[in-house]
Amino acid sequence: MNTTRQACDRALTRRRFLRQAATAVTAFHLLPGRAGAQRSKARLKFAVIGINHEHIFRMVQAVRDGGGELALIFDPDPDPTHGAKFLRENAGVARARTEREVLESKDIALVVTDALPAKRAQIGIRAMRAGKDVLADKGGFLNLADLAEARRVQAETKRIYSISHNERLLLPVSMKIDELLQAGAIGRVTHMQGVGPHGLFGHGPREPWFWTRAGRGGILMDIGAHQADQFLHYVGAEGAEVVAAQVGNFENPEHPEFEDYGHVQFRSKAGTGEATVTFYSGKDTTGFLLNLAGTEGRMEVKKHAGKIAIVKRDGSRKEYSVSSKQPCPFGSRLVDDVLNRTETAMPQAHAFLASELAVRAQLAAVRLNKKPSA
Repeated sequence: MNTTRQACDRALTRRRFLRQAATAVTAFHLLPGRAGAQRSKARLKFAVIGINHEHIFRMVQAVRDGGGELALIFDPDPDPTHGAKFLRENAGVARARTEREVLESKDIALVVTDALPAKRAQIGIRAMRAGKDVLADKGGFLNLADLAEARRVQAETKRIYSISHNERLLLPVSMKIDELLQAGAIGRVTHMQGVGPHGLFGHGPREPWFWTRAGRGGILMDIGAHQADQFLHYVGAEGAEVVAAQVGNFENPEHPEFEDYGHVQFRSKAGTGEATVTFYSGKDTTGFLLNLAGTEGRMEVKKHAGKIAIVKRDGSRKEYSVSSKQPCPFGSRLVDDVLNRTETAMPQAHAFLASELAVRAQLAAVRLNKKPSA
């Protein structure tokens, strides 16, 4: 299942990507209108197509923080919880009657989509064909065919197709991680271990599509996509592939297609990685963990607590605390990329390769507790 691509190897080097990420925070503090404030004059106008997850709030706010103006919204069937709230909070934004109205609008430079997972890829593809750049929520692809088409259309149109991996891009602690790694805090990263426990009802009631394979894909395509993104970013992309994967349903037998447990192992020429993700009962996420092993020590991260510990080879330990109010530069960098045709927010090859690893992990996964056929 080797997923190496020459284009990816040329476009994505770990050192360059970490250097960009580490320097972005300082530059971001110099920008006017950061951390939630709308600039007095918008740098670009963007639209939303599809509102089916709580992530839409953070995605839109990130683009607004970067100087974007939400100018148009289209969703004929918004999520009754998050969609309804989003529309109330953005009541002053114009509503499009059709998707075509958005795609034909000459004022719209960027389309943000948090539509149903099964619809995100084709929305993004249509947007690129219409000359728009795209920011899609994670879980951007549920099959390799859509991914191949998106790669082909992106290459033809030269549009941006970015994925919002918010566990890395929109958590302030991640900015400090990049800064420390660039400074050589643990040397060269050779292994990643990620733990992503999600509360099953942390985003409110779940709609019927959430429990189905056709609607959601599976746990490794969904929240496992964050782990694929992190592996490429922290360890390295060259030669990246899925080694093994497992999924299971331990707490939700009433939904036989659903998976509440997933585990995946990655490797590349730079090192190895593994991750465990869960969707167990409860309302609250219990805290994302990230452990990185390097040639000069290791890094232990409690993401939601904003805590980082560096343990050197000699056993010395240094701890850092990151404020949750620290701004994240992803939105500003994305707007810059749209305007300047650059790749500072997320290299295009990275966006597609992370998605490919997530899809391949799901396709390769062994079901741990599958009931035997009668």
